[in-house]
Amino acid sequence: MNTFQEPGPLVSTFSIVGYDPAGPAWGIAVSSRFLAVGSRTCWGAADAGVVVVQAHLNAENGAEGVELMRQGQSAEATIQTLMAKDPHSELRQLATIDLRGVPATFTGSGCTDWAGGYLGEHCAAQGNMLLGGEGCQAMVEHFGTSSGSLARRLVDALTVGDDVAGDARGRQSAAVLVVRPSSEQPFDVFTEPTIDLRVDDHPNPFAELSRLLDLHDLLYLPTAPEERLEADQANVARLQRAMARLGSYRGDAHGVMDEATRAALAIVTVNHNLRQRLGDPEVLDLRALTYLEGLTGGA
Repeated sequence: MNTFQEPGPLVSTFSIVGYDPAGPAWGIAVSSRFLAVGSRTCWGAADAGVVVVQAHLNAENGAEGVELMRQGQSAEATIQTLMAKDPHSELRQLATIDLRGVPATFTGSGCTDWAGGYLGEHCAAQGNMLLGGEGCQAMVEHFGTSSGSLARRLVDALTVGDDVAGDARGRQSAAVLVVRPSSEQPFDVFTEPTIDLRVDDHPNPFAELSRLLDLHDLLYLPTAPEERLEADQANVARLQRAMARLGSYRGDAHGVMDEATRAALAIVTVNHNLRQRLGDPEVLDLRALTYLEGLTGGA
């Protein structure tokens, strides 16, 4: 049951919600000049859609919004239901995307300028206490013309919005949440379909969030065709040098995938959570190899 909180401090926030029909997947990227913005603003489930709550937020609107969409309410109807019984609706801002990928956005009349939102195809951008509405417009436009994973499109759109007209108070935190159905029963963290990354306090949360997403892709995604490296002498020698600097390999960088190299590779794969990338010693991974080299200062 939704319990209404007296309005607290204003969380100056801007966000974008988006839907990828090819996944399908639903997601949110959000930023604020406020500590840990992702901890209470982002709500979602693969059998419902997503809800982001901001301004003088009541987190219960997020939880109940997900449940209403799980029961079949549309994004717009969900917002109407929540705001009709919220005694402080004029201070709320929220956006939703339902299971069909239809977005809706709401900004109460008491939110601090600039405050508002824009709808796009399968997305909505909104914010309060912003430098202007151009940032939200830019997020919608960028999302509509971008490609790649939903998480990447959302984070990139958020960065674009900040560059154009972001939070008037500055930068502090950012987060991305993506939910999607699982193709199989999740077995472990590597088969869990949810992406939930948060930067709670950082001078440039957008760059840091993008770095975390890069790291997520490295750890969770299998090797893409363009990232495959043959385990030839030159590449194996690179791997041996990197593993030697990490302390996992004690032989020479002779470029042969011998038993000692395989044993060291198995250790490195476990220690650095790279099983998605380095499971086959006959095929190396460019991204993983570059990452290992970077841990010790280069090739």
